[in-house]
Amino acid sequence: MRYEVAVADRDFIVDVDASGRFLIGGEAVAATADEVVRGRQWRIAIDGRTHEVTVLTWDPMRLLVDGTETAASAIDERALAMSPNARAQASGRRELRAPMPGLLRAVHVREGDVVDRDAPIVTLEAMKMENEIRAPARARVTKLAARAGTKVEGGALLVVLSEVD
Repeated sequence: MRYEVAVADRDFIVDVDASGRFLIGGEAVAATADEVVRGRQWRIAIDGRTHEVTVLTWDPMRLLVDGTETAASAIDERALAMSPNARAQASGRRELRAPMPGLLRAVHVREGDVVDRDAPIVTLEAMKMENEIRAPARARVTKLAARAGTKVEGGALLVVLSEVD
């Protein structure tokens, strides 16, 4: 799962794979996150240094990190893929991933197509409901990673887009 994280004035892209490996900014990092108080406090170890992190408020997010209060935000790739108001990634490259397991009912684009913001990209059927995944910005379709009729897992890559002006 990929997250866009901001803590104080620093921004990070954090990838966590199914085995629990962490990549921060594309580099492998020895890290663990242990929940101390459900949904409220964690003990996070990064490269041998342990930090206590407590959520003070959720909206806006305020954290207490090792006793120091700081502003923060975190948004996962599912929310980015589904939110028309999500901020653009700095690179302009967008990966649209399945927000849940399901059947890919339709692919509405082809590689090379330029689509406008909110244009339908794919339709995913999950739990007997069809979910239309739309373009988060004006972009060119650079890769189709799945075909209509394919069963996909949650988090599976569906389409890669590159923003255009």
